[in-house]
Amino acid sequence: MEQVSEQSVIQIVNTLMQHAIERGASDIHLESRQDGLRVRLRIDGLLYDHKFFDKMLMPQIISRLKVLANMDIAQKRVPQDGKFQLLKNDVQVDLRVSTFPTLFGQKMVIRILDPTEKNIDITCLGMSVEQLQKFQQLLVDPQGFFLVTGPTGSGKTTTLYAGLSHINSQEKNIVTLEDPIEYHIEDITQGHIHPEAGFTFEKGMRSLLRQDPDIVMVGEIRDMQTARIAIQAAMTGHLVLSTLHTNDAPSVVMRLMDMGIEPFLINASLSGILAQRLVRVLCFTCKVSRILTEKEQETCMRYGFCLDTVYDAQGCQDCFDVGYKGRVGIFEMMLFNDAMRTLISHSPSIDDIRAQAKTDGMVSLLADGLEKVKQGIISLQELLRVVT
Repeated sequence: MEQVSEQSVIQIVNTLMQHAIERGASDIHLESRQDGLRVRLRIDGLLYDHKFFDKMLMPQIISRLKVLANMDIAQKRVPQDGKFQLLKNDVQVDLRVSTFPTLFGQKMVIRILDPTEKNIDITCLGMSVEQLQKFQQLLVDPQGFFLVTGPTGSGKTTTLYAGLSHINSQEKNIVTLEDPIEYHIEDITQGHIHPEAGFTFEKGMRSLLRQDPDIVMVGEIRDMQTARIAIQAAMTGHLVLSTLHTNDAPSVVMRLMDMGIEPFLINASLSGILAQRLVRVLCFTCKVSRILTEKEQETCMRYGFCLDTVYDAQGCQDCFDVGYKGRVGIFEMMLFNDAMRTLISHSPSIDDIRAQAKTDGMVSLLADGLEKVKQGIISLQELLRVVT
């Protein structure tokens, strides 16, 4: 069969990249199938079908992208990683490429890191006034250990970047340790770990503390050693920010205990925990209001909320007929006081911690989301999809 010209393949790839960036996609999935190449875009957390290319074009498109990413085009049987850059309105966009061998060829995923899409304004994360005030107070404390938790893709790194940008000043030495560095922040020292070379989070933390930092950001607490070094740093006059993977804020305490961190160290260092999720925002142009169904009313009442109307996604030209445009965070802020520390010292259950946090005024993820439903920012269906 006659091959498509090299120039045509280049144009196909360029058009695909341009469209994905314009749509605000975070990832491009190119899936080799028996009958051709399926292309999907991840927009606001969900995958949408974009294109389907003929089987003849499949190896040429994959090869072109591997060339751009400086990958070995002849090697198709093992996973590879690479990266390249494009310009969007004179702004550099980083694209990170990963391949994975499959039954019918290579699966390729391209992560798009567009700095113009990265919201690092602390006031635009979606926090309530009370949550924002608490967050700002934690960020100006001279020392402490503050953790942001949630599943992969819940916006944890964006929240930390927003926090660092908010407190960044010439009087402070801010040092980060990340895997990878997603976005550059001016006047902040950002370190990129390389486990293959022996530069792990644990070794990086030990070295980082010799850099005379005021504020330390560690991309993720992955093991007991990293957790202990972070806690030690927090107890010796540093503000330490990091992330952890748990379902909610109270679960962080149990996770640290499971790692082998003693309760007295948790009490001495941990200043606050922020759990979060990202939910899609209703398109302002086309959202429509309606009365709740009986089942929806029962769901809201179960959580102590009374709603008369909700808004649904409809779809229009502004939102590409999706009904949603962008995402916003829902949050759960848990602060540490004497009552919580006394409870933790007795190795409590997760239910005990959750009850104490609620007594102390913690607003749950679901309650924060329901407030945004009430304000018409998000739909009830979207909230329940993300939280329940």
